[in-house]
Amino acid sequence: MKKSKLMLMFVFVVLVFGFSIGSLITPVRSYSVQENRTLTAHPKLSVKSILSGKYQKQYENFLSDQFFGRDAWVSLATRIQATFHQKDINGVYIGKDGYLLEKDEAGDVDHLQVKDNEKYVTKFINAASKKFGKKHVSFMMVPSKTSIMKNKLPDYASYNDHSDVIKALRHDLNDPNQLLDLSKALNQKNNQYIYYRTDHHWTTLGAYYAYDTFAKQTKMATPHAAPYYHQVKAYEDFYGTTYNKIHLKVPADTVTLYRQKGDTKVKVAFNQGKNYHTMYFDDAAKKGFNRYDVFFSKNTFQVDIRTHAHTGKTLLMAKDSFANSFVPFLIHDYDHIIMIDYRYGVKPMNEILAENKDITDVLVMFNTEKFMQNTKLKPISEMKKSKTRQEFNASEFLS
Repeated sequence: MKKSKLMLMFVFVVLVFGFSIGSLITPVRSYSVQENRTLTAHPKLSVKSILSGKYQKQYENFLSDQFFGRDAWVSLATRIQATFHQKDINGVYIGKDGYLLEKDEAGDVDHLQVKDNEKYVTKFINAASKKFGKKHVSFMMVPSKTSIMKNKLPDYASYNDHSDVIKALRHDLNDPNQLLDLSKALNQKNNQYIYYRTDHHWTTLGAYYAYDTFAKQTKMATPHAAPYYHQVKAYEDFYGTTYNKIHLKVPADTVTLYRQKGDTKVKVAFNQGKNYHTMYFDDAAKKGFNRYDVFFSKNTFQVDIRTHAHTGKTLLMAKDSFANSFVPFLIHDYDHIIMIDYRYGVKPMNEILAENKDITDVLVMFNTEKFMQNTKLKPISEMKKSKTRQEFNASEFLS
């Protein structure tokens, strides 16, 4: 009995010191490829941060993110919980038919940030409508996977359709009809493979249905029936961001490309740099786990696409990553497409407009959840040119 106790104590000490030493010698990671997110850095120590409790909280998050062997432990914990038929693991619902669906808790939302984002975007839409005409400006909100694929949720699970956000946006638009809510169109198709099982993005089929709805309702593009496209299965081994939160083995996703005539003649430039003659980047998709990166390689601030459409039209598009699989459907509708993602840059909208005099149409397209979480949207509302010293008007200042 004494030997058994000593052995348990020895194992305990080895584990404690082993993990402590492992955590100390393991380099601090800034990013988790498996979870597709930035990891907590070592917090800065100060008297103020200690007294406020901010340092302690940040350090706790740091230890959690940098824990030795963290990915392996997350996988083990998930398997144990799944064995006991737990349907909610690490903020992810274990849904039907292999679907993993992220919980959407109202308490996780920064309501002040959401209000700011509503103000920034509607201000831009209203100003753009005056500049280009209402018929040339559209605003699309992409519903969350959990709200559309609710038929895959466990019986007890709840979801949020964010109708309050849609209502607030419509209220602040000069023309509420400019906001195209895709919920109805996608809900009618939720028995199909329109969102990935293991990732938060829609599939190319989901993006196609969005394009079809956009084209028919706004007349800003020409709709084509699905057989018009040559569908190519690019990958059948995709495990996305939702999977990487819990590492629960479910059937892999398939990434399909909807190829069409002329899509190899485009010129694509990232941040006004080198030109590529493709919208599909196989090397980027295979480099990490994220096969969705096949669409335009990765998220970046500005992507310019030149086509051979010969329509005389240029589209400015403010967007998030959901647009990456949507935009290829537009190559026969616009000669030039400018994609702007404000999560990766701060150039004010007035400068973008000044640099691109050929713009004729505007599309704003955000996933509702990502829109609510975005903390960098203010520059989209900056439509007026700031006055230089030479432009300063004294009488205006004194009035």
